Order: sequence, then C-alpha cells, then structure tokens
Amino acid sequence: MDQDAPYSPQPLTGVAAGAPKEKAGARMTVREAMEHMIAVTYGVTYDAVVTRFPAYEAMVEEVVGFVGRSVPVEATPRSVRVLDVACGIGNISIRLAREGYSVVGIDGVRHLVEIAREKTAERRATLTFQHLDISRDPVPGAGNFDVLVSMHTLYWHPQPAALLEGCRSALRAGGHAVFLTYGRPASVIRTFRELWAAEGLGAAVRALRWLLPTALFERFRDCEHRYLSTAEFHDALGRAGFEVLEARDTFLSDLSHLAWCRAR
Repeated sequence: MDQDAPYSPQPLTGVAAGAPKEKAGARMTVREAMEHMIAVTYGVTYDAVVTRFPAYEAMVEEVVGFVGRSVPVEATPRSVRVLDVACGIGNISIRLAREGYSVVGIDGVRHLVEIAREKTAERRATLTFQHLDISRDPVPGAGNFDVLVSMHTLYWHPQPAALLEGCRSALRAGGHAVFLTYGRPASVIRTFRELWAAEGLGAAVRALRWLLPTALFERFRDCEHRYLSTAEFHDALGRAGFEVLEARDTFLSDLSHLAWCRAR
C-alpha cells in the first residue's frame, strides 16, 4: 500500500464500517454512540485532509526531529521504543516507524485502531497498535518506553491529569516526550486572515482544507475543549513529572503549543 496516499476505508470482517464494537452485554448511550461515530468519521476523513498538506507535514517533521533528538547517539533505531498516544488511524506512528523505531500506537476508539492495523499490515514487525486509553488502562511495557508522542490529545481528553500521569508512567526514567496541544480554537476567519497576512493568499486558501472540516468536527463534538496558555501547559506537564526542555508554538498560525520534555 502507498503509505503517502490517503486511506480508503474497506469494510472490516464482521463489523460495519464506523459501527461501535463493544464487549458482549455492554451498551452505549446515544450520546456515546454519536461521539464514537463522529470520531470515526473524522478520523477517516482526516487522513484525506492532511495527506500532502504542507502545514501538517511540517508539523509532523518537527515531531520526528524531536524524537530523533531524544535518541542516544549509540542506540540503534530498532532498539528505541516509541509510544504514540491517541494515535487515531496511525499517521504519526507510520511516519516514526519509517525512521526504524519500534512503535506502539494506542487509541481509545477501537475502530480507528482496526483501521490503523489494516493500513499497516506489512509493517507489523516494528509497528503495532493497541486499543486502550492511557488514562485508565494498563499499557503493555509501561515504564520501558524511551519516547512518547501525544499530538493534540490534552485539549479534549476528559481526564487530562490522568492522561499525563499515564504518559509519565509509560516512560522509563529519563525518557523523553513530545506533547502538542491547541492554544486556541481553530477559527476559520481569524486563522485565514492571519495566514494571508503572514504567508500570502495561496497559503491561506490551502489551509481551508484543514480549517473547514476541523471547525465542523469541533462544532458537533461533545466534549470540553481545553485551550491552555503556554504557562498552563507547562505547569500541567511539570505537575505530571515532566521537565520541559524546549518549547515553541507551531502549525498554521501558531495554533499549537509544542513541548519537548524529559521524564523526571
């Protein structure tokens, strides 16, 4: 499969595309089912939205660069264990696996994990996916990961403190993490104007391919959006046991805070 091409979903064996898959006897509320369907729909659509989208690809390469800086010079890539938290359909995990790292992607939405596995069937030697939520579920190999990546999870997760605690527990002492979180909503008009002023009309128009579906998704998504200032972001990381080594704002018109950290 061309890993640079957007994913075209295929029906999974025994599961209707987008359908919640729960344990026998478990029942989802209407609200939970709607949230699940929205997440699955956006997760699949997002692949097409970000494929070959320069701003997104630049952000991914920033993350890859920080992961590379986290690896000891003497280490072989395959010996480096990387955990991708809330991996969705696996885009970041796939990119990191291309560097030769041993990558585990985890996500709380089962169907997204199944899609990620389907996309990457030929890469299973160094890339695996697990259905779990790091805020409440035990992570296989916890305490032994060298690097952790969490892209835009903190701003929506219902248990942010537990999320960060789980991330810290997954890392070995002295391991590194790359966290990104949105500092403000992705306002279509404001961001379009800022990009037009800073980078020209072409860049602003290209950004609409991400801004419009994201704004629609956030409108219908039933969760508390948590937009942190840089100080609040760093404070939360510090309370969870992380030391911020380097920080910057990134992505489009600096929508995101990025922090490269070390586990204390």
